[in-house]
Amino acid sequence: MAVVVGFIPTPVGFAALEAAHREAERRGGPLIIVNVVRDDVGEDPRHADAGQLERAQDMVRRSSVRIAVRQEHTDDDVSDVLVQVVEEEGAELLVVGIRRERDMARHLLGITIQKLLTSSPSDVLVV
Repeated sequence: MAVVVGFIPTPVGFAALEAAHREAERRGGPLIIVNVVRDDVGEDPRHADAGQLERAQDMVRRSSVRIAVRQEHTDDDVSDVLVQVVEEEGAELLVVGIRRERDMARHLLGITIQKLLTSSPSDVLVV
């Protein structure tokens, strides 16, 4: 069954990608790597450029499962786009990472993660 990973080009994003790759191989894949670009936000470190997407693919290139990379552009909420991809792909798992830089971040989930946990039609793995 398909595994979707919400990918951002940060250490947290690459950790989520590794976890999603393991899950996709365990479940028989495919693995769909999704980077969501907010069109209404200019420079954003969560927007992956071509080189960062290539690096993500290189991490999982020797996989036994099919890999697909999608960069979705939206003016909507990131969580809505990820849920839509999960539905389109018939995925059984969505993998996302959370930031842990601040002390409080360890105790609170961001609004995007909260929305995904309550609205995703699949299981959600938070890394």
